[in-house]
Parts: sequence; structure tokens; C-alpha cells
Amino acid sequence: MEEINALRDQLRTKEAELLTVKLELIETKITTLQKDNSDMEERLRVVEMSRVRFETLAWLAFGGGALSLINVITFLMGKM
Repeated sequence: MEEINALRDQLRTKEAELLTVKLELIETKITTLQKDNSDMEERLRVVEMSRVRFETLAWLAFGGGALSLINVITFLMGKM
């Protein structure tokens, strides 16, 4: 009978250890997911900033080109 009780105690101890290990694994997974999510948000911010910069440069280039075209037309109109 004592042997059965000792085995039950060992089983309870092992189950508690197993639960502790499972909890640590879950916490590690949560930390990893949070880090990955943070990295994804940072990459998204970088892409968005790059897009805005590109659009700004494109509009400036287009605006400069349009202004040059207007200057050329004005110059040609003045020659006529």
C-alpha cells in the first residue's frame, strides 16, 4: 500500500512538473509571437514611409516637369 501511495506522489510530482514545462512553453510562444508582431509592424512602418517619400518625390518631379513645360510654352508664345 505504501508503494502505491509513493507512486501516486511521484505521479503528482511529475504531472506538476509537466504542467510547469507546458506553461513555460506557452509563455515562450507568446513572447515569440509578440516579437514577430512587433517586427512586422516596424517593417510595415518602414514600407509606408518609403511609399510616402516616393510619392512625394514623384509629385515634385512631375510638378517640376509641368513647370518646365509651362515655361517652354510661355517662352514659345513670347517668341511668336
